Amino acid sequence: MNTLPHLTTIFDRLRRGYHLGPDDEPEFSRLCERFDEYAAYFAALGITLVRHEREFFYFNAESPETVPDTLPRIAVFSYIMIDHAANQGRPIDDFIFGQNFLVTALPHFTLDRYTALLRQVEVHDMSDLENVLNHMERIGWVKWLSNDEFRFLRPFHRVFGKCIELTQTAHAPSADESDSASTTEENPVNRE
Repeated sequence: MNTLPHLTTIFDRLRRGYHLGPDDEPEFSRLCERFDEYAAYFAALGITLVRHEREFFYFNAESPETVPDTLPRIAVFSYIMIDHAANQGRPIDDFIFGQNFLVTALPHFTLDRYTALLRQVEVHDMSDLENVLNHMERIGWVKWLSNDEFRFLRPFHRVFGKCIELTQTAHAPSADESDSASTTEENPVNRE
């Protein structure tokens, strides 16, 4: 096998939990061009290289039973961002990936229910929120543009899809509401 370009850098970054996306050049382009070769090389080491359908790369977790303590914080942080966009009636994908965000303007402490969710995962103030964002940067999900401004990167789709599902479930009518709505449509009340 030919020597794979940037192999050491790619391995090192992915091993630490980083997700390589289009912002990570030239490693991202090499993985796109020679994915099968890299996947075979890592498979021989017992590591699964994943190519996400949204075009980014990561190593599959060796032990899915072990959940990093930061994952629940990231999940709650992400859910709040998506729920906030949904409550405003904005296209969620455009809202998340189509703009930059200021930490001081985030919605996380604007509603009591958001604050309660954050407290459950030990996020109590803006400093804790910044720690969550710093971890997301370390795994390639956000990029800091200044001390207070950041943007989401393509690998954020790894948690984004799950949060969308939760948001849609939270905003969907319950089975009882659906049944009563269809009953009233089928049997409208006569108004004279």
